[in-house]
Amino acid sequence: MRQAARSAIVVLACLLSFVAASSFAQGYPNKPIRFIVPFPAGGGTDYVARAVGRHLAAAMGQPVVVDNRAGASGIIGAEAAARSAPDGYTALVADAGTLAINPGLYRKLPFDTLKDFQTVSIMVISPHLLLVNPSVLPVADLRELIASAKANPGKINYASYGAGSITHLMTELFTRQGGINLVHVPYKGAAPALQAVVGGQVGMTFLTYGLVKGQIDAGTLRAIAVSSRERLAALPKVASVHEAGMENFDASGWISCMVPAGTPKDIVARLNDEIGKAVKSPDIQKQWIDRGYLSMHGSPEQNTLFVKSEIDKWGGVIRALGITLD
Repeated sequence: MRQAARSAIVVLACLLSFVAASSFAQGYPNKPIRFIVPFPAGGGTDYVARAVGRHLAAAMGQPVVVDNRAGASGIIGAEAAARSAPDGYTALVADAGTLAINPGLYRKLPFDTLKDFQTVSIMVISPHLLLVNPSVLPVADLRELIASAKANPGKINYASYGAGSITHLMTELFTRQGGINLVHVPYKGAAPALQAVVGGQVGMTFLTYGLVKGQIDAGTLRAIAVSSRERLAALPKVASVHEAGMENFDASGWISCMVPAGTPKDIVARLNDEIGKAVKSPDIQKQWIDRGYLSMHGSPEQNTLFVKSEIDKWGGVIRALGITLD
């Protein structure tokens, strides 16, 4: 009898919990939503968070406040988001470096991307352009670059914006698949790396279109390939690395919206739906094209599988290089 009573209490508690969660989700949102961005204001991740946030605010009837928590390669902001209440009012908007590369670089992260977060939606894919300074590397396309590198092993330098950065790992993936030997020259950020290539100190780099549009237009840099399988609408004549011969190459940055694990599924679904509408809207589509971004949207489950595949991919490159940052 006592066992039956205890079972009934457990069932009743579960039902009440379900009803409470459903009621909570139906009234969502009833206060401002906070987007934690683990980088300073003005950068690419901050830009995407604010652009999408404006759409969500209009659609959901509540302000979306961007909270910049910069520091430690995105770790400080990500940890703050992971420790927030799983109620749908705090989300993390972060990049591939924070969510997929850091797990391979740091052995003791204060968060686990797949265990402490639920992926809501990827907001953008950020392809990189393979760029050369034509005065240093007078090559017209990818095949000429690979031929030059094979004829001059260890003599062509490339710039990245830091050891373990996505441009470093992307180029190493490129060298392995291309069977070539390039020399890595790390810089402290994208701007110094860009300046080094424009100045001729380094011959090539991978950088995003938004950073280098002016240099491409001026002819000081030449885009010879794009890192994603899909071409950029802004540069339709520039083939992808995949098209140019490396059939397995597909490497891009991306920015995702995550919420703490345990956030009610109804709320995750609502956020996913509204983000999907935002990134497909005509004004954001134009902004993405101007910056060289590609839209990506799918179910939370599909996006989670994508994030896991990215963790596995970049983790493999990091292990091959033997890099650790702690």
